[in-house]
Amino acid sequence: MNPNPILDVLRAKMAEQPLVKKYANTVTTAAGLVVALLWAVVSAGVNVPEGVTTGVLVLISLATVVGVKFTPNGVTERQIDELEQYVGRHRAEG
Repeated sequence: MNPNPILDVLRAKMAEQPLVKKYANTVTTAAGLVVALLWAVVSAGVNVPEGVTTGVLVLISLATVVGVKFTPNGVTERQIDELEQYVGRHRAEG
């Protein structure tokens, strides 16, 4: 009998999920970066007032933070490793 069936379930879930799901927050952050860079290039070429440029960049940054907050990440190898270490420590103590 396997002593860590939950870890096996998580490993199976991780193997089934698409790569984008595993790195969902990274993809969301990268999208925010691309939008911010595009805005910086456009605003520099259109002669937008500096305050507007800065304000829109702040809004893009806030939208990126909110996007990351509400983007559900998948199961990652790091999570499984941390759970395995946690289980190993508590098994050794008890």
